[in-house]
Amino acid sequence: MIVDIHCHYVPEAYFRFIERADGFDVRRSATGDEAVEVAVGRARFAMNRTFFDPERQLRRMAGLGIDLSVLSLATPLIDYAAPPRAALAAARIFNDELALLRDRHPDRFDGWAFLPMQSPLDAAGELRRAVTGLGLRGGHIASNVGGSYLDSPEFAPVFEAAVDLGVPLFVHPSNPAGADRTANYELTVVSGYLFDTTINVFHMIFGGLLDRYPTLGLCCAHAGGYALLLRARMQREVDTNPDLARTLSGTVDDYLGRLYYDTVCFEDGYLAFASDAIGPDRLVLGSDGPFPLGEPDPVGFVRRAFGDGPAGADILHRNAARMFNLAGQESGAWKPAGEGP
Repeated sequence: MIVDIHCHYVPEAYFRFIERADGFDVRRSATGDEAVEVAVGRARFAMNRTFFDPERQLRRMAGLGIDLSVLSLATPLIDYAAPPRAALAAARIFNDELALLRDRHPDRFDGWAFLPMQSPLDAAGELRRAVTGLGLRGGHIASNVGGSYLDSPEFAPVFEAAVDLGVPLFVHPSNPAGADRTANYELTVVSGYLFDTTINVFHMIFGGLLDRYPTLGLCCAHAGGYALLLRARMQREVDTNPDLARTLSGTVDDYLGRLYYDTVCFEDGYLAFASDAIGPDRLVLGSDGPFPLGEPDPVGFVRRAFGDGPAGADILHRNAARMFNLAGQESGAWKPAGEGP
């Protein structure tokens, strides 16, 4: 079974709620047969009908050779500035709708629960509800919450809940640093999100998050941004900076090798480099669909990078089940949460 762990979805019930609820400023307009413009405050985002339509999602998956998509909320609609009560209500609607879609198509869809991270206690409670009550696979969080990166102690309840439940968290960039300087030429989308992921990865390492929660499963979008590319430079800084070195119990590579990364990087040579850097068992298939900037041929991309070798086979057929702690489900049917292997 080929599983895409990075694919976005916007349930109609969720969008209707945030259009009406106080604290959100969201509008949507059709700009063509398939094109949709979503306005969030003053920002405008080009989307399409596939985000909102499971039948279009299924047709897209069939064309790409993807058996199952683990869906998460589309990035433009992540709003950690919304009032906590409204944010929790919105997250519950999203997660309920995601579970209903999974129940209708249990062999085609699964989901990352969206968490209202502006209120970490609410986010932890919603993760527990979504996993134990709805059967979702893990939680979806952003690389920063209002500018605070994930090593901040305020987010401890969320990580404690994930460890207790034994589920991973999908870390996707949002609200990237330096957006005031990357507004032109789509540089926020092309590079800003990746820079923010990189900043967060090193915050999680040097801020002690990975030491505090050694069994925590974290999957970083877009192949971890530039973190893997900078691993030798970061290690050189550690080697020449005793104060920084004292924050670590191992090498930079040791910590990077404890994270998972999706395959959305567009360069097959870079994907092979990432496999060499952290091991092919830490890479999971992602498409970033249905965004236009997503990988247009995610399965073929992995095959071009690795040919018929075992690394590509692991990425396509086994690593997602391992990341989700689904022993015995590396191949064959993807069983609903709560069922045995």
